[in-house]
Amino acid sequence: MRYRGLEFSLIEFSGAFGDFGTLLPFALAYITINGLEPFGIFFGIGITNIILALIYRLPLPVQPKKAVGAVAIRERWHPNLIYGTGIALGLIWLLIGATGSINRLVTKIPKCVLRGIQLGLGLILAVEGASMIQENLILGGAALIFAIVFMASRRVPTALILVSMGVLFSFFMEPILISKLNFGLSSPTLHFPSMGDMIYGLVFAGFAQLLLTLTNAIIATIALIHDLFPDRKDVTPRNLVLNMGFMNTLTPFIGAMPMCHGAGGLAAQYSFGARTGGACLMEGVVEILLALFLAGSIDVVAKVFPFPILGAMLMVAGLQLGRVASDVRKSDELFVMLLTAVVALAFNIAAAFFVGLVAYLAIEKRWIKLG
Repeated sequence: MRYRGLEFSLIEFSGAFGDFGTLLPFALAYITINGLEPFGIFFGIGITNIILALIYRLPLPVQPKKAVGAVAIRERWHPNLIYGTGIALGLIWLLIGATGSINRLVTKIPKCVLRGIQLGLGLILAVEGASMIQENLILGGAALIFAIVFMASRRVPTALILVSMGVLFSFFMEPILISKLNFGLSSPTLHFPSMGDMIYGLVFAGFAQLLLTLTNAIIATIALIHDLFPDRKDVTPRNLVLNMGFMNTLTPFIGAMPMCHGAGGLAAQYSFGARTGGACLMEGVVEILLALFLAGSIDVVAKVFPFPILGAMLMVAGLQLGRVASDVRKSDELFVMLLTAVVALAFNIAAAFFVGLVAYLAIEKRWIKLG
């Protein structure tokens, strides 16, 4: 069924689960290590997905802010510190979005650097997926083969089948889980982080996150949107910046984790069938239902969900993201792209962005010569 540019089909629903490979590990860690409430995490991301789907009518999923998540999880931050970091970052994105300068900045970035960032992200996803598959090579390998064979199919709901298999596998391995499921209506708890929480989080994780978000959530995501949906030039970097500003200044008050866009999430959903905002709208509905009626059971299932299946999904998303780099053929640009991708894999996306720009300028100015 199609309604005002939104498609509601089994394949779109399958695509909705494509980005769970990056969402679930962070959500589970926030819940089990930092004590964030499942309701806030899933309701926040669910309502955001629905609003964005209705506005853009594209698969434009939201993901955890990874730099903030890595620091918060490693150092076991208090929930209010996490919420405060999200709010502080949201205010900065609103300020940047209000100026409109982000559009001009992104258009000046060389294509080979953009492709290098996208290829680097693809490699990062693939390597992360491979490490998750190693937990059970038979299960992960079977899931990967299935995903690769059917990833281009518009008839087989690949991601939906894989996630369903993972849930069934969890209950098969630990039947006692069924007795631990807790059905019941949940409601939000309001949170009010202090100014100190906002400042501390911004200093110790937020500034690093700004660079990562600029490259992955804005530059790489816009490039991928325009590659996959060339008729949607109306979606601009400023749109994404304002999205992240509003989502992060509003949702932390109900307990949501810091969120951003991401090329990896978009590549994952597209890989598994998402072509319209119907995928994100259906994902949002599922997440809100989980928050309302299964908030007390999400961590129970997620703890035993087979990560090799999520790993297979991540590897497929990495392949999809890396494919866009195939249109770079000139030797100089190819060098810059590969250098950028390698630095991204070895260090991080922000470092890769600056190394790629410096290498491009050095070649353009003939400070260095290749060949």
